[in-house]
Amino acid sequence: MTRNWKQWLRLILAVLFAPILAAGLVAALLAIIMVPDLVFQTEIDSATSRPATAPEIMASLFGFGAIGGAMGIVLGWPAMILGGLPVHAWLVRKGRTDWLPYALIGLGVGTITMLIYFLATGSWRDPMGLLDGGPLLLSGPLTGFLAASLFWLIRLPPRIPAP
Repeated sequence: MTRNWKQWLRLILAVLFAPILAAGLVAALLAIIMVPDLVFQTEIDSATSRPATAPEIMASLFGFGAIGGAMGIVLGWPAMILGGLPVHAWLVRKGRTDWLPYALIGLGVGTITMLIYFLATGSWRDPMGLLDGGPLLLSGPLTGFLAASLFWLIRLPPRIPAP
């Protein structure tokens, strides 16, 4: 009975935290790549700025990570529940509990989620504007890959007893 409870707890924690952590990390990485001035510069007044200190950089990255974490709730939880959990159950039934299938399927689910998001927000109306934000196009696949990897790390499917 105790083992079954621990398995359910691991599953719940993996579903709740993996999308948030993955989206937060990817948002912080995107901030460094796409808007480094907002991360590494501090505005003194409207005309001048100075290099940011380490605490200021960390605060900025935390802010971007928090925005990403919110996107992990809005987009990642539905993707995890609708795509990730059924695939997890299927992989466990098939005995494919190693990391690579989870990560690759997460990459696919993240890509599909990103495409649905872009369709829903009308971002496809301006494809050239979307292409200008090149790293933004990698956010979905990277977040899916990372979320699936974190899910695998928290859930530890190889430890699930065979049905």
